[in-house]
Amino acid sequence: MQSILISLACLLLCVVSPAYSASSGEFGHTEVNTTSSCDGFSHQKTLLDSDLTMCWNVTEDGMLDIKAYHPGEVWIGLGFGKNMSNADAIIGYLTRGEVADSHMTGRFSSSITKDEHQNIHDASIVSENGVTVMVFKRPIVTSDPTDAVLNLDQDTDFLWAVGDGRRFNFHSEFGVQQLHFGDGSQAERRLSILIVMHAALMVLAWGIMSPVIITVTRYFKVTPGQNFPVKLDNKFWWITHWIGHSISIALSAVALILSMFALNGIDTSTLHAKLGFVVLGMSMLQATSGFKRGTKGGPVDDDGYPIPRSRWYGDHYNMTIYRRMFEWVHKTSGYIILIASHFTIYSGFFLFSLGAWAYLLLFGIELMMVVSYVLFSLQRRWIDTYHAIWGFSRRHPGNRFSRTPYREDK
Repeated sequence: MQSILISLACLLLCVVSPAYSASSGEFGHTEVNTTSSCDGFSHQKTLLDSDLTMCWNVTEDGMLDIKAYHPGEVWIGLGFGKNMSNADAIIGYLTRGEVADSHMTGRFSSSITKDEHQNIHDASIVSENGVTVMVFKRPIVTSDPTDAVLNLDQDTDFLWAVGDGRRFNFHSEFGVQQLHFGDGSQAERRLSILIVMHAALMVLAWGIMSPVIITVTRYFKVTPGQNFPVKLDNKFWWITHWIGHSISIALSAVALILSMFALNGIDTSTLHAKLGFVVLGMSMLQATSGFKRGTKGGPVDDDGYPIPRSRWYGDHYNMTIYRRMFEWVHKTSGYIILIASHFTIYSGFFLFSLGAWAYLLLFGIELMMVVSYVLFSLQRRWIDTYHAIWGFSRRHPGNRFSRTPYREDK
């Protein structure tokens, strides 16, 4: 009887003893070698700028046998793909002892979906002796269209992420590089030159040109040295405004085409892409709306020659309801597009894991814009478009809507 009780106690302890392990269901449970070594594997690499070590074999039956280990109790995510917006991922959840074949469409946990077909074998994750170890086997070629097809004769774009094993959340460590699963070499993944050109053109168009153009439009309707209000209707701001923004939109179109070539089509799976298309769409509407600003009117034509009084009437000169609505919508939309474009640029920096220098560069440009606004406002450089064209006299009908007090021109 005593021996029977001891046997039952041992069995109970084996069942309830704490150990994180998992298998991929249909393939059954496999014991895991939790030692921090790659004994028995042909290739071993510590991933760049990481404490995560990868070991792997290519088996004769066309399987990739992988072991990954990292100090501490962590969750581990490995992915095949250029970025997290479209990656075939294997994720080990330490808390629930599960390794899942998944697909990612973005950077957030909500963008991770577990594949219907779990094409991983003998998958487990454990944490023992201060080290978390994840193992699995995966066919080099699967029938699942969401799974990456691995080519052992060339470099494979490879992603990884590691986070606190007590909860699945944002990763504290991550990276991208290239692994050659055939010969075991590794290299830092470099961005496509087309993507680099895309980023450079977008930063030029929206990070540099647009803030400058908007600043000129707001504060240089009257230029330094202009004998204002004797000399009116200086078109420097107007030419800068429409030519500058036309160039910005053209650069954006070229940048979009470059990204399409780099990605082999249009990819709208990322927040960056979604914001980018919204900004481009709004900018096209903004440009089109400029042709719907109404008639100008006024006592002189664009060359400064007088015109008959019967032809003075115009949406702008008389500040019709249509013109006032146009100005409110056009100006408000312009600032919204500028702000949205900068969020889009920041999301691009985040998507491609650029360093702090990129964020500081764009923030510096934004800070310069704010400082210039304050400086030019203190210098009283802001002059309403109506006043810049026709002056402040009460004889001009649109001045009755001005927030600036009437005064007769000298």
